[in-house]
Amino acid sequence: MDLLAMNQVLDTNVRGLIYCTQAAFKSMKEREFAGHIVHINSIHGHRVPDWSESTNIYTPTKFAVTAINEVIRQELNNLGTKIKTTSVSPGVVRTELAPDEVFDQIGCCLNPEDVSQAVLFAISTPPHVQIHEIIVKPVGEKL
Repeated sequence: MDLLAMNQVLDTNVRGLIYCTQAAFKSMKEREFAGHIVHINSIHGHRVPDWSESTNIYTPTKFAVTAINEVIRQELNNLGTKIKTTSVSPGVVRTELAPDEVFDQIGCCLNPEDVSQAVLFAISTPPHVQIHEIIVKPVGEKL
């Protein structure tokens, strides 16, 4: 994988997640608001698929999201906040990132609305309940 492409994936999946999380935490802390931080992860953050060039650095960055989410949960607890954190890890989602032929080959995939429903479920919990991790797969997925 060329270095520019690798850095773009790292910037998006790791650095971007950290920067956004820091900004959200700062805002919640300043307003004394017990909010909810949601990280969109991937099934690849829990299992290494068979190797392919398309998942070269992607999978390690998603494993990083899983670890970062847990570290943040611990930090928020240690700071005595009531801020929740949830990582939502979908399987294959039908988006414009890949041509329809890819989804046709896979056979089963999620729709973006399936992921948003998982997010809504996590953020709708009462203040004393934290859904820390959600893995969402379409029926029949082999990952």
